[in-house]
This record gives sequence, structure tokens and C-alpha cells, in this order.
Amino acid sequence: MGLNELEDQRKFIQERFEDATEAEEDGKFERVLSLCEEIIGLDERHADAWKMRTRALIALDRLDQALSNAEEGLRRFPNTTAHQLMKARIQVRLRQWQEAEATYRAILADKPLTLNAIRELMDFETIRLDDDIAQTLVRHQNDLSLKPYDRASTWFLLAQIHLNAGRDDEAFALYAEGNRQMRELHEGSRLEYGFSRLLPEFDAAFQGRHARLDPPPPCPLLLIVGLPRSGKSLLERLLASQPDLVAGGEVSFIYSLFLDVDRTHGADEAMRRLMRPQPSPIARRFRMILQQNPKKSATRVIDTTPGNLEQLAFLGPMHPDVPVVFVRRDPSDLATALFFKQFNKAHRYTYDLEIAARAIARTEHLAQLWQRTLPNPMIEVSYEEIVRDPVGTARRVLERFGLAVDEAALHRAATDDGRKLNLMPGRSLDGVGAIRGDLVGFSDRFSRHLTAVLPAYEAERRVLGDRS
Repeated sequence: MGLNELEDQRKFIQERFEDATEAEEDGKFERVLSLCEEIIGLDERHADAWKMRTRALIALDRLDQALSNAEEGLRRFPNTTAHQLMKARIQVRLRQWQEAEATYRAILADKPLTLNAIRELMDFETIRLDDDIAQTLVRHQNDLSLKPYDRASTWFLLAQIHLNAGRDDEAFALYAEGNRQMRELHEGSRLEYGFSRLLPEFDAAFQGRHARLDPPPPCPLLLIVGLPRSGKSLLERLLASQPDLVAGGEVSFIYSLFLDVDRTHGADEAMRRLMRPQPSPIARRFRMILQQNPKKSATRVIDTTPGNLEQLAFLGPMHPDVPVVFVRRDPSDLATALFFKQFNKAHRYTYDLEIAARAIARTEHLAQLWQRTLPNPMIEVSYEEIVRDPVGTARRVLERFGLAVDEAALHRAATDDGRKLNLMPGRSLDGVGAIRGDLVGFSDRFSRHLTAVLPAYEAERRVLGDRS
């Protein structure tokens, strides 16, 4: 093959990979597979195509094929940690616990500071303080050669190891330092959870002015809204067991669409701009996700993007039929769980306990506002009732929205036959292991450290005029 032909082939492969990347972003995983096959057929050394093919197979729930592909990718690219991590994650999904542990340990034997491997191994293995992994983290706590986010990660991971060992005071101090470093990383950025400046305009009259005389076509969507760590993923797992519903995770499409609309001329003009494109971009997007999903009985996609809660006022006129579930949690437990999880810039309010407490009060205020003003069917559930009675809570949600209830599927989703996992305040392994209430009231262990949480929460509720 001549130089010109090689260059043409290189460009062709690059174009195909860009097409595959776009298809992956759109959830067109069968298309991704087809394109990856074409790319690999032309260039077996295209490592990114091998990784993308594994991800697509996971998304299509073809876990055995995904595992084979990850193993083949690892054989071809033995020094690529990404293939090993994907292999371990698939083994966890397949409940191959010993194999998963061996894979994670192999990664760490070669690259001891692979933070994702440490984090994910702790989902099902308790790492002791005298373990080499813990000692590696200690050695790198103040390693200035690490990226600031990764350096903060060593503190969060060590905090979890101390927490598992019952060393609560030391654990809390480590979490506090990790969060201090995250605040420093985002120095100058707003930490408070903020409302849209248009919030006063988003009242019932706003909804009435923009209500369509002719009902829009049904939108294949169900929203679960609330803060991270509030129980959204647990509820999604239960509801997605039903024939009508499929888990979409944090799609972010609605949040981005509404966030990007021009608001300089007020809420009414922003709403008119959103209503102009027909058919609705929201309905079009979620129909496409449904079409690409292997679960052909599904009629709605569940979206759990946290930021959707802030933007719901715009949804009412566009799609008043979309059901909305607000999930809340005991404020002390939730504030602590947020503080114990390392978030990046999307959730900067988690870096300080009092700010997190105010964020909880503000999201509850938003949920009450939308329940008073939106035309959409809505229901509120709590984390505590989800873990106390997962089947009953999910049934109540489904019946409220007129959706079919498959009781046996709910029981399977709630109990799971997987190994008992480590439930950690700042991290959960979604979709594996039985739903259980181990973390209800866990913040009592840290009551001496949380004295500012409830006063900050209650003070913010009074400022917002919310009733206790």
C-alpha cells in the first residue's frame, strides 16, 4: 500500500471513529459495534476501538461478550490499564468476585496508585490499615507531582479505610482535609447551591400562560430528581425492573437544553424559545434512546440527572405528561454522605457541611414549589422508605403514574443474588447486591462533628419560608 493510500485509510479510520464516538454519545450502541468492527478490520491495533467496543457491549448487557472483548483487548495491549479496569467491572457485574479481586490486585501490583482500582476494589473487599494499598495512599497524601484532584482522592480513600476500621475521628479528619483540598482546587468558584434568577417568575401563572391548547404527543420519559446520595439510583434500579421502563442514568440532555436557553429577556421569552422547535427535542432524544435500547417492551426512559430539579419549570409547558419523582433523605445523613464523596466541580456545595445543609433545604424548597405549580404528575419518596420497603415504595410510584406493576420483577431487583457488598456513605455500586438499610442513621456516629448541619438546614428553611 502506497503512502497516499495509507494516508487515505488513516483519514477514513479517523472519520469512522468520530462517527462511532457520536453514536456512543447518542446511545446507538449497535451502530457503535458495527463501526468498531469496521475500524478493527482495517486496523487491529486501534486500542480505542477495542475499548469502545467493550463499552458498547456492556451498555447492551452482553456481558459475556464484553468480558471476552476486554480480555482480547488486554492480550493485545497488555500495558493498557483501561482494558483491565473494564474487565474487572464486568466481572463484578457477573458476580465473579474472586476473579474481579484478582484483576484489581493485578492492576495495583503493576501500578499501585491506580485510584479507580482502589476505589472499586473497596466495594467488596475491606482494605486494612496495614494493607500495602493503604500504605501506598499514605505515601502519596502530600505528593505534589499528583494532579490536585488525585492528591485529594488519596485523602478520601484513606478516610474510607479508616471508617471501615472503626476509626471514626481519624476518618472524619481525613474527609475534612480532602474537602479542604477540593475547595482549594476550585478557589474563587461559587460553592453555594444556587437558584435560577428567574425563579420568582416560575409560578402557576407562568405554567398557565404557556400551557398548550392541544396536548403535545406523549414524551417517553420519567424523571427521578434530587441530590446525589439521596436514593435516586436505588429507585431507578427498582423501576427499571418493570417492562415499561428502562434505566437511562444521568442523561443530562434536559439539563443542558434548559441551562443553555437565553434568559436575558425573562422567563416568558425563554419559554417561547424552547417551545418553537417541533417536534420537541426532548421527546426526539428519548425516543431515540428507547429505539436503541435492547429492552423492546419499554415505553419510557428514566433520567436521574441531579441538575434537572433546578430546571423543571420549563418542562411543564413542553411535556406536562412526564412523571416526576422527588427523592429526599434525612438531612444529617445526606449532608454527611455528600461530604464523604469526592465530587468535582458539578457539586461544589458538597465541600462544606453547612453549605451542603443549605443545598438540601433549597432542593426541598424547589420540590415543594414544583409540586404546587407544575402540571406534571409528581410524587415524593424518601431514601428511608425505599430501603425499608423497596417493593412497596416502587409499587406506590408505579401506581401513582398508572404504570403496570410486575411484582416478581420488583422483588428480584430489591433482593439481588449478589454477594453482600460494602455499603459506604460516599459510594455505592449501583445494580449489584440487595437493597438494605445499613446506612439509615449512620451520621449519628459523627454527631460531634455535625453540630452545624441541622442549624444551617433549619435556618435556610426559615429563610425560604418553608414549613417544618
